[in-house]
Amino acid sequence: MNAFDPGSFRDRSSRVYTVDGRILRGLDAEALAHQQALAETRFFREAIAAGQLVGTKLLAAEDNPLPPEERARWAGFLEHDRVPFISYPYEWTFSMLRAAALLQLDLLLAALAEDFTLKDASAYNIQFQGQRPVFIDLGSFTPLQPGEPWVGYRQFCELFLYPLLLQAYKDVPMQPLLRASIDGVPVQTASRLFRGRDVWRKGVGSHVRLQALFQRRYDQSESNVRSDLKSAGFSKELILANVRKMKRLVEGLGWAQDQSEWAGYGECHNYSAEDHTRKEDFVRRCVGQQALGTVWDIGCNQGQFARIAAESANLVLAMDVDHLSVERMFLSKDLPANVHPLVQNLVDPSPAWGWRHQERRELADRSTPDAVLALALIHHIVISNHIPLDDFVDWLAGLTPRLLIEFVGRDDDKVQTLLRNKAEAYADYDQSRLEEALGRHYRIEDRLALRDGRRTLYWCVRDA
Repeated sequence: MNAFDPGSFRDRSSRVYTVDGRILRGLDAEALAHQQALAETRFFREAIAAGQLVGTKLLAAEDNPLPPEERARWAGFLEHDRVPFISYPYEWTFSMLRAAALLQLDLLLAALAEDFTLKDASAYNIQFQGQRPVFIDLGSFTPLQPGEPWVGYRQFCELFLYPLLLQAYKDVPMQPLLRASIDGVPVQTASRLFRGRDVWRKGVGSHVRLQALFQRRYDQSESNVRSDLKSAGFSKELILANVRKMKRLVEGLGWAQDQSEWAGYGECHNYSAEDHTRKEDFVRRCVGQQALGTVWDIGCNQGQFARIAAESANLVLAMDVDHLSVERMFLSKDLPANVHPLVQNLVDPSPAWGWRHQERRELADRSTPDAVLALALIHHIVISNHIPLDDFVDWLAGLTPRLLIEFVGRDDDKVQTLLRNKAEAYADYDQSRLEEALGRHYRIEDRLALRDGRRTLYWCVRDA
């Protein structure tokens, strides 16, 4: 039994538990009353049916597996459907964050129509199942109080709008910004990044510059912003108008980047058509030998081999450091629903983070792969990022009992490009050295030579 979601640390009205794979949420008396009223609304039932909200039911006391002392802490419990994998906004692409923002706004509009609201606007309240965003924090829904403003506005801006604006207008990568602060991009930071004529860009003047001035004014006073706004008498119609305007702004944002170092690699790889087909068949044969729970495709580019792995796995985490490659994968029309795209730098992976390093969990703590694909990746890890080959293999062996790895020889043109102008010889980057390292952890059950032996794929298995 342990806490599951980030809200467990900061929401005193509820707590989420995992018990034998089940997701339970304890609620205090007020939160329970809100949930019971929420269940009677039309928008809630429609959102559940549409898959916009995580599947949820009120848990009967006799079906509660928690120990008595935990059950006694709460007035009631919900049980949620399990989300296959928890990802974070700093692992998403531009279009993923935009889709999550629009879901947040759509749910708020629907809730307001039936006199409910969202008490926060955290991007961490949304997860992805394939290309579909799903809202998971039902405790965020509360009845709308008379005169109450949109209380989640500032959080929405910091966790959704500002990263989107900076990526769309300035091509400033959003992932480092979101990973730099657990609460998002502060308005004063956003204001400093938008300069000169940027103020005339849609949304910047009203949501960045004006809000920065507003915050500085209230920081220097003893006024309570929320109380002042509430006393001003916000009507529901005014909130609806503001949220609809925000939705139009977000819908109009786009990231116009059309090239990156690796985004076109899938179309211009240096395999012959025959070798490419042989590689696909080899991946399908190895990964499809048995049913697998989770497969990681690391260095996935636009997910060609992740799609193959998805044929026999329950879930494929397809990750790449190249934002544009992952963006194109997420937007593709043929992406299987069990493929989860991630922007992830393996040599600087998502860490354990937040309060006591528990609010956000490191990647390997959120997923245990039954198999890992590391295709045409090792030369980037060893040569580009200066990671010793033995250390890379040791790390992979600590992750998974099944590994499909491709070695790209020193005479391959891609490796020659990486070695150009390098002072270091990278003597450990050697095929026999790789086979020796793999042999310390695995049996090499199958192999395939491509490009006249310049590339070799190894299927490695370790007994349980």
